[in-house]
Amino acid sequence: MKTTCATVTNKGQTWLASLAILLFSLMLTACTAIAPAYQATVDNVKILQTMPDNAWAEPGHFSVVDESMNQLRIRGNPYNSPFNNSYAEYIKEALRTELQSAGRLGNKTNAVISGLVLKNDLDGSFGIGKASVIVRFTVTKSGKPIYEKVAIGETKWDSSLMAALAIPDAQRNHAEAVKQMLGKLFADPNFQKAIQ
Repeated sequence: MKTTCATVTNKGQTWLASLAILLFSLMLTACTAIAPAYQATVDNVKILQTMPDNAWAEPGHFSVVDESMNQLRIRGNPYNSPFNNSYAEYIKEALRTELQSAGRLGNKTNAVISGLVLKNDLDGSFGIGKASVIVRFTVTKSGKPIYEKVAIGETKWDSSLMAALAIPDAQRNHAEAVKQMLGKLFADPNFQKAIQ
């Protein structure tokens, strides 16, 4: 009889522990998340620092082709930009962060980098997660466009069933897509010439 009671108690504790984990996961997904501030990356800063000393630029106007691109969700819950809920502004600040960290932020050449966000997708569903960021960049000097490029950043990852793991993974991979997209812009020799 004692063995039976112990078995029932252990099964009850296991069921309660499973229920607690499930409720905790649901609580994590039941609120709006704010994207963390973009951090400058070693790879992108290195690219910018290898440019000639006269390469300087400032971010200009950034916008989206469709307002839905500012409405990201992870597991059905809002994932907002910390900059007025605008991912156009998030990407602008990411650009500013990379330029500043590399010592390339300034108006010495009158080069202004503007952007139009063509795609901003984030899918953190169970299975394969995907993030995609596509931006058309334009460099102007004294108001005249001298350079244009579409830069793409894309990531894929194994997305966990558990929200407690899946949400941070999705956040990291969206930032990684932005990093890759900016890296492709910076690595373009024509871009490098445009900001000199």
